[in-house]
Amino acid sequence: MNFKKFALFGLLLTTLPALASNVRVGDFALLDHLGKHHQLSYYSDHSSVVVIAHGLRDAVAIPASVSGADDVAVLYLNAFPDETRQTVSAAVADDSVPVLLDESQMVAESLGLSRVGDAVVIDPAQMIILYKGNVEGLAAALAGEIVAAGQGGRGRVIPFGAQQSVSYADDIVPILMDNCVSCHHEGGIGSWAMDSHSMIQGWSTMIREVVLARRMPPGQIDNHVGRAIKDVAGLSDEEMRKLVRWIDAGAPMDAAAQDPLASVLLSKEKFTLGEPDLVYTVPAQDIPATGVVDYRYVPVPLDLDKDVWVRAMEFVPGDRSVLHHVIAYVSSPADKTVRGRETGAARGESVGGFAPGRQPDQFWDNSGRLIKKGSSLLLQMHYTTAGRETVDETEVGIYLHDKPPAFVMSGGVAGQRRFLVPPHEKEYTLQGEQEIDRDAYLYELNPHMHFRGKYMNYTAEYPDGTSEVLLSVPKYDFNWQFNYVLEEPLFLPAGTKLVARGAMDNSAQNPGNPDPSKPVHFGLQTMHEMFFGFTTLRYVGDTPASIVAVDKDATANPGAE
Repeated sequence: MNFKKFALFGLLLTTLPALASNVRVGDFALLDHLGKHHQLSYYSDHSSVVVIAHGLRDAVAIPASVSGADDVAVLYLNAFPDETRQTVSAAVADDSVPVLLDESQMVAESLGLSRVGDAVVIDPAQMIILYKGNVEGLAAALAGEIVAAGQGGRGRVIPFGAQQSVSYADDIVPILMDNCVSCHHEGGIGSWAMDSHSMIQGWSTMIREVVLARRMPPGQIDNHVGRAIKDVAGLSDEEMRKLVRWIDAGAPMDAAAQDPLASVLLSKEKFTLGEPDLVYTVPAQDIPATGVVDYRYVPVPLDLDKDVWVRAMEFVPGDRSVLHHVIAYVSSPADKTVRGRETGAARGESVGGFAPGRQPDQFWDNSGRLIKKGSSLLLQMHYTTAGRETVDETEVGIYLHDKPPAFVMSGGVAGQRRFLVPPHEKEYTLQGEQEIDRDAYLYELNPHMHFRGKYMNYTAEYPDGTSEVLLSVPKYDFNWQFNYVLEEPLFLPAGTKLVARGAMDNSAQNPGNPDPSKPVHFGLQTMHEMFFGFTTLRYVGDTPASIVAVDKDATANPGAE
C-alpha cells in the first residue's frame, strides 16, 4: 500500500485545527518493551509514523490497512508510570508493534497524547504532524480522505504529574553541573561552554532536542537490565521533566538571582586524575589534510631504572580532531613464552589507551599492571584526516603504586573478525565469545565498533547453565567509546562464557555511514569495521608475586615447558 503523504498533507491543512496539523515536532528516542532503541528521525525512509497512546488495561485495535502498510511505521507509546518494562513485556504477546516506554512522559506530553487511543501521524522527513485524533480515523487519514478532527481516544486518561515551578538556580544548574558541565566548559571536550544563563538559554532548543533524542549525555545504557554501572550517564525522569519544561517555558532566569554558572571555575588541569608520576610526550606526528593515514606504531622510551606497578594511565591528545585512538603496548626486555603460557606482553595485551569519550584507564581494588625496568611503550596510533594539515603531540601520564598492589589486572575480548555486512543492511547481527578458563573477577566492559555499530550487549553464560545480561548499550555511538565500570566486581567461575551480541547498520538511515552502497568487512581503518567486546578482569591467583616469579623463571629457563 503506497500512501501519498504530500497529497494527504495538503488535504489535512484545510480540514484539521492548527494544533493537529502543520505543527513541527522535535526528534525523540525511547526504548521499547524489549529494550530496543527507536528514534523518530530514523524512520525518515517511511511515508508516515503513527504513534498511538497505549495502556495495558485498554484494548486499542489498529486498522489492518494501517498496521500492514510497508511504508508506515506504527508505534505504541506507553506513558503510564505504573506500567513498567517488566509488566508490559510480560503482557504483550504480539511483538509486531513495538511498545515504547515513555517513563518521563515528556514525549507523550510534547505530542499531545492525553489518553489511551489518542493517535498522531507524523511525517518523519519534515517532522510535521499530519493528523491528530483517534485510532478510528487513522485509515481514512492515511488514505488521504477528509477526516473530522478533534476527537481523541476513548481509553484511560494518562496521569501526568502536576507541573511544578522550576528554578534555574535551584533545579536547572544542579542538573547541568551533574551531567553536562564537566565536558561543556572552556577547554573541555564539549563544543561550547555552559558558563552562563545566556549561553544555556541561547542553546536551549538544541539542549531539548539532544536530551529527548537521548544523544546527550553520551554513553547511555539500558538501565532496566544488567549489573549496576558506576557513574552511569543519563538524566533521571524527574531531571528530564524539569529541564524540558523549563526550556518550553522560555528558559527563564530567576528573578533578581545571580547566575550560579558564572561563578563556576572548573579545574584547568591537563590530566583529569591529577598530576601523574611520569609524563611523556609522544614524538610529533604530522597529519595530512586529506587521505587515509595508515596505523602508526610509535615507540616511547620510558627510561625506567626499576620495575614499576601502574595504577592508572591517561592520554591527552594534542589534536582531538584527528586522533582516533591510541593503544599502548608494553615492550619488555623479558617478553617470552613460559611453560606454554604466554605473558601479557607476548599476548599483545595493552596497558592503556585512548578513544573519543573514553575515560582514563584505572586499575581498581589495589590492582595494577607491571612495567619492567628497561621497557618502552609501543603506541598504536590511528589518525583520521580533518581537511587541514596539523601536528599532533599527544602526552601520556602514568600513575604509579608506591608499593606492589594486591592484584594484577588483565584484559580480554569477545569479538568477531570474519564478517561481511551487505550494502543497505539495517541490522546485521554479530556475536563474539570470551572463554574464562580460570576463576576471575570482571571489572569493566568496553564495546567497540566503527561508524556502522548499532548496538551491543554482554551476557555471562555460567557453567551451571544459568545466564544474565551484564550490560546493554542500545544505541552505540562511535564518537563516545566508554569503559563501563561495574559498581561491584562480578565473580566469574572457570568455564563461564562472556558473549557479546550486537549489530551493524550499513544503511542510509545511519547518518554516520560513509557509504551504504558498499559491503563492509573487518579491517583496521574506520572505513572498515570491528566488532570487539573488550573486558577488564583479574584472574584469581594472579598476584604481583606470582607474575614476578613467572618472569624470573622465564629468565632462568627460557625453554621450559
